[in-house]
Amino acid sequence: MIRALNAMSRECIRQINRLDSITNNIANVNTSGFKAERAFFLEKDPDDLYNAERPLESAIRTIDYSQGVIQKTSNTLDLAIDGKGFFAVQTKEGEAYTRDGKFTLDTDKNLVTGEGDYVLGTSGVITIPGDNVEIEIDENGSIKVDGSEIGVLKIVDFGKPSELVKQGKGLFRNPEDAAQLQMGKDYEIQSGYLELSNVKAVEEMVDMINVNRSFELYQKVMQTLQEQDKLSTNRIGKL
Repeated sequence: MIRALNAMSRECIRQINRLDSITNNIANVNTSGFKAERAFFLEKDPDDLYNAERPLESAIRTIDYSQGVIQKTSNTLDLAIDGKGFFAVQTKEGEAYTRDGKFTLDTDKNLVTGEGDYVLGTSGVITIPGDNVEIEIDENGSIKVDGSEIGVLKIVDFGKPSELVKQGKGLFRNPEDAAQLQMGKDYEIQSGYLELSNVKAVEEMVDMINVNRSFELYQKVMQTLQEQDKLSTNRIGKL
């Protein structure tokens, strides 16, 4: 009986982990450049589920890097990557990567993210000279101010994107180059557009319903097992 309860409790914890990923996806359905996350568990020997001594395995979280819908904003500094790759940005913790191209200028005319991190060009931080200037950004990421090129966006790609570490706020890190950093190739930059989240709200809601139903089922099984255990104990006491 205890072994069966142990197996059911493990399954409940798995469902909670899956629900965490689903709710995070739904919360970011309107976050530009957001990539959906999935939680999985490795299949093991079914008999091992009853082993109370076996530590509970951690969820394996994978990221869906598929491209989201590109939407027009008409803001020159809103940028979308059509194809593969990431924008490189400089944070306080070091270089990071994002698909969220909602950029702006800080008080020093540096191109920055919404969080204030510097957007990097191939030669470093991008600074826009002058006031009331005309800014153009072409499909290759070349930035022109009043017709003169002042920098090129640093667009990178990875040989093993599954090794990227999700940091939060749309950022990813590449510790010890596990993801195999390389310069981007198969992309076009679209100025005046943003890539929307690739979360499919309807699918996430269906998954949430299924997880909730599974959790409720495991709870009912656990309650039934506990009731049977109590009933058996009472009968033994009468004998």
